[in-house]
Amino acid sequence: MMSPDRTALFEAQAAFASPLVDADLYEARLGGPPSDLDTLARYLRLPLAERPLLTPWLHLGFYRATRPGLAATADAQLDWLHHGVAEAQSPHPLIDPGFMRAQRPAFRAREPAEALAAALSEGELDPCAYVSLRFCRAGRDAPTPGLRALLEDGFAGTAPHPLIDPAWYAERYDDVPRQTLAALLHFVLIGDAEGRSPSPRFDGAAYLRRNPDVASLRAPALWHFLTCGGGEQRHRPSAPPSAPLAELGQPSLEAATLAARYKAAQAAITAAIERAAAFTPQPPSCLQINRLPGALRSLAFEPSPQPQVSVLIPCHDQTLRTAECLLSLPQGAAGLRLQVVLVDDGSADSRMQHVRAVAGLTVLRHERPLGYLLACNAGYKLCLAPTVLLLNNDAQLMMGALRRLLACLEADPTVAAAAGKLLFASGALQEAGCTLSADGTSRMVGFGQDPSLPCWSYDRDVAYASAACLLVRRAAIGDRLFDPDFAPGYCEDAALCLRLAAAGGRVRYVAGASCIHHLGQSVAANGETAKRQLVLRNTQQLQERFADTLEAGHAVRAIAFYLPQFHPTPENDAFWGRGFTEWRNVAAARPGFAGHYQPHVPDELGFYDLRLPSVFAEQGKLARRYGLAGFCVYLYHLGGRRLLGDAFEAMLRDPAIDFPFCLCWANENWTRRWDGGAGDVLLGQDYAPATIQAVLDDAVRLGQDPRHLRVRRRPIFLVYRPLLLPDAAAFAASARAAYRRAGLDGVHLVYVESMETVDAGLDPATIGFDAAVEFPPHGLGVPVPDLPEDRRSARWDGQRYDYPATAGAFASRPGAGWTRYPAVFPSWDSTPRHPRDGTVFEGGSPEVFQAFVEAQLTLARDMLLGEERLLFVNAWNEWAEGAHLEPDLRYGHRWLEALGRALQAG
Repeated sequence: MMSPDRTALFEAQAAFASPLVDADLYEARLGGPPSDLDTLARYLRLPLAERPLLTPWLHLGFYRATRPGLAATADAQLDWLHHGVAEAQSPHPLIDPGFMRAQRPAFRAREPAEALAAALSEGELDPCAYVSLRFCRAGRDAPTPGLRALLEDGFAGTAPHPLIDPAWYAERYDDVPRQTLAALLHFVLIGDAEGRSPSPRFDGAAYLRRNPDVASLRAPALWHFLTCGGGEQRHRPSAPPSAPLAELGQPSLEAATLAARYKAAQAAITAAIERAAAFTPQPPSCLQINRLPGALRSLAFEPSPQPQVSVLIPCHDQTLRTAECLLSLPQGAAGLRLQVVLVDDGSADSRMQHVRAVAGLTVLRHERPLGYLLACNAGYKLCLAPTVLLLNNDAQLMMGALRRLLACLEADPTVAAAAGKLLFASGALQEAGCTLSADGTSRMVGFGQDPSLPCWSYDRDVAYASAACLLVRRAAIGDRLFDPDFAPGYCEDAALCLRLAAAGGRVRYVAGASCIHHLGQSVAANGETAKRQLVLRNTQQLQERFADTLEAGHAVRAIAFYLPQFHPTPENDAFWGRGFTEWRNVAAARPGFAGHYQPHVPDELGFYDLRLPSVFAEQGKLARRYGLAGFCVYLYHLGGRRLLGDAFEAMLRDPAIDFPFCLCWANENWTRRWDGGAGDVLLGQDYAPATIQAVLDDAVRLGQDPRHLRVRRRPIFLVYRPLLLPDAAAFAASARAAYRRAGLDGVHLVYVESMETVDAGLDPATIGFDAAVEFPPHGLGVPVPDLPEDRRSARWDGQRYDYPATAGAFASRPGAGWTRYPAVFPSWDSTPRHPRDGTVFEGGSPEVFQAFVEAQLTLARDMLLGEERLLFVNAWNEWAEGAHLEPDLRYGHRWLEALGRALQAG
């Protein structure tokens, strides 16, 4: 690494000679005195994120946030010592040089650094309106020299001011950190501007209501009262009392509030899903006979030495249902050569003799019942065809169903079993395949819904399907059908499907193969108690036997969209000013109405610079801790070159950074409005052959990285706005060819449902893509009523939306007739980019977000399988749109914790 030039050394030496720098800290952290140039050089050679703090008075994150003109590559510590002190720039939320000077007029007569250092060290002046050092000393057994001691022990056990009680404040508001200093900073940075009460002795909201002139200025309530309102004899309202829940023998206020918020959101989303699923079913044409033997008089099956399908039907009494099942075969299997194997498992009904007498049947009669499983196994030994249809005797094939199932097996040798669409006699959907949870329990997908919906009308792989109507390939099964350990029944079909999957076979749901199933009637004689006992026993056995497979199959990979923008670039320097990153917009944001949360100030990771590889490494560690599987990083190619890629490439060159990623080509214009539109274009997106080739070259090269996320060995590649491509299908073909030429198995192409594709109903296959992905809140935002004038800032005229209702709209939207990856968003607020007319989603919280994530995870598990079980999050770090999982000062890790809880709970 190059040594710093002499100018930089001497400038640093002058800065660190300031009395605001702690010499002991300097020597302990750098190993030498400020006068030693080698020590200074060592400091300057350190990456920006690793340079130690050498003054007790500076809060780096706050200083950067309140000094938006500071370049992301600039050393904030040196900037404050060089310039900020002289300009009376506040270095810390609890240090206000202007407030201190107002207390001591002679302050201005001294050199700024010397005066500030003396005032802070002596502890004779209060550092800001929120801290009364005299009050702090009065509350301690031993005197304290001043602010530094309070900061070092985090104000532990100390209220900073008679009107501020951090412990009370943290208890009253569920989004406030519990630590004393953190709670105090939350109030100073956020709570006071929102009119929150810092203690029972001051009601911020009431103060703003009583003083509309203060509210119109957007002044923090307590700050205004302490700096001028008290001197003007304005009334100080007290906060209304609230009984602590602990006194009632209940959980803490925070825990109870959070739990109630989560449960309410969960109930609201469930209600939205149920409302959306409600429909009036239309009963299908269903065979129904009332007596034998007349109904079977004309039924006969023609024996074949080489049947295409053996139909295996076990039965125990239920004679009329069995007859209806047999009568449905001619319409369901028209034109196929069949062997029909009927296993009469100890029926006592004398009418079964008429059923057994149907011409062409292969009949196996047990004098005593063996139970469903063993009866099926016995009948399976008599099956001659290469495929066997497992058909319950209480099921009826609908027109052409078996032919469609057989066509599925014949078209793809990797499909080991094909399942039909099961319907209730009422016309409601019973099952479109099933899912299996990690504990072995199952769920019938689509239960009770409209079977004509697009999501139930396309073929797809499923975890398993019930054996009520399941066509299996004998070669994949071998000589034994069901595992006898599951006798007499229940979970045997799930175990069969898991066995097929372990051998590399797929189970396919065939939407066009419909079958009416009188659910549960074939086992009614066993009784519900016996049924429950068998289900519990065999579910446990299934879980024990296939634990690893079930856990892996149940998992959903959560991928967060990732903005690689947070470092200076020549283009942004030219468009927005030297050193620009979106941190400038983020830090400059201000509330547009009462209760509006702005600015969003990063907490743990700070105002980072992505040119430091350590940043991505820390982001990856944090994301992995809460269950994220990877980042979807935006790829930009505009003006004939790739933008915002250097920092990401530098990260990838570090083998120690092993967090997975995939790519999304953000193919839209860069505009002054940040909207990708055609107006105020800064850099236009073109689709010249050279641009397309450059995009694919980068995507393929990065797709070869072992850390790249894949589906069935194919790198995942997203396109943000596919309909802007001149020929999306041609692009897809070129992409597939490019990945194959590089020795890869192809590419998994996904388009993003944003902008013009939100309502297009675009089947990915029509443009050569494999899947689509939601992009909330695009397309389904639920507006809320306009603000009353007394809550709205004169400078803001944006749009407000209801977060919980929007989450419900996404969770309950009609399913697509193709592979669509569900997505979630933690929050949304674009006012940093659009201070006048931004879009804000209100009513959100980590608890509502968790309920939203859980609903979308259920959707992913219902509709997707294996490596296609993906959930996208918008976004990891879209700070200027208020959509970030990264910790901020208000919520800390709570967004990540909510995501992690949802991923673990499934």
